[in-house]
Amino acid sequence: MEITLTARLEGSDPVADPDPLIAAVPALLGFVPERSIVLMCFDDRRQVIATMRHDLQFTRGGRTSASMRSLFEHLGGLAESYGACGVIAVMIDDRYEPTDERYVRISRDMAREFAGTGGLAAAFAVGELRAGAYWRTVWQARGSATVFGHEFASDGTLSDPQASPAALHRAFETGRVVLHSRSEIAAMMTPVEHCTDLVCTAMTPAALRGPMCDADAPRLARVYEAVLERACGSTSFTCAQLNGLAEALVSVHVRDAAIGLSMTVHRDAAQSLWLDLTRRLSGTPRAAAATLLGHLHYMEGSGAFAATAFDVAHEADPSYGLANLLDTALMNGMRPQELAGLAELAFDLAHRLGVSFPPATHRAAG
Repeated sequence: MEITLTARLEGSDPVADPDPLIAAVPALLGFVPERSIVLMCFDDRRQVIATMRHDLQFTRGGRTSASMRSLFEHLGGLAESYGACGVIAVMIDDRYEPTDERYVRISRDMAREFAGTGGLAAAFAVGELRAGAYWRTVWQARGSATVFGHEFASDGTLSDPQASPAALHRAFETGRVVLHSRSEIAAMMTPVEHCTDLVCTAMTPAALRGPMCDADAPRLARVYEAVLERACGSTSFTCAQLNGLAEALVSVHVRDAAIGLSMTVHRDAAQSLWLDLTRRLSGTPRAAAATLLGHLHYMEGSGAFAATAFDVAHEADPSYGLANLLDTALMNGMRPQELAGLAELAFDLAHRLGVSFPPATHRAAG
């Protein structure tokens, strides 16, 4: 995503106004972060190629904690592997004023670890990401003008992040709004009643492993039919239908094939179905649905959504291997493009099971 910076006068010199960068953070993450540090990596065309968020921690004396130093070393290596030519940091923290010296210190510590990416171009501190909030430039490298055109303004008040060009772009491209907090993401996956039948006979089948069997073809067809019905606007289930989907999803072959739907024209319908099943099922079936949901968000670059879904999968079934593998890949900074092979395998597997998905129309982010 390209974020256009405007120029303004500070004294007699033109400076770049970082407001569009700071206001874009919620749209880039999908939610409004709190007490966080957000790193935006840019290529040589000043386009955002990666966004990373982590909790912001200080020692009691206001110094950079050892865990944060270790994190910066790791993130610096990731940014370099992404081919970043510049990194911008935004620190959101309501515990201290943006003028607090601790933000300058942590920026200085960060800058050392980002030398391989051209260094930390600038860092900004703001109490919260809302219209009218006061922000301040707490760090600015001398070379930032070579990447971003000008030095940055020293301070200002934030425009409305919900109405930023990045937020409008997100709404137009994905149809999804920016959530007010990360807790809203978790709330979206809160369990609900299994069904509305007068007599509920919910089943929680155990995981099915081993080689493919004759039953896997009708199981995948059942899942695909549910996605197609969701695409046509159907959102209701009988108890028997949910039990049938639970029985289908515990097959690792059906689950692996269903991954491919995240890259087709049915991605939104699949996302809606996976979310619904995550809320209605339990045990291994819930873990399977949450893993499919997490993978879909991972592929579109929504790391916070993906991480939350993987947490749900782990809670439902701590031994659920794919969720744990994908979560580890996400935490280690593996880019969605590097997992594109999973979708290719999914299409091949679906074909072997006799189910023809539409061709892939979506590409992995990053």
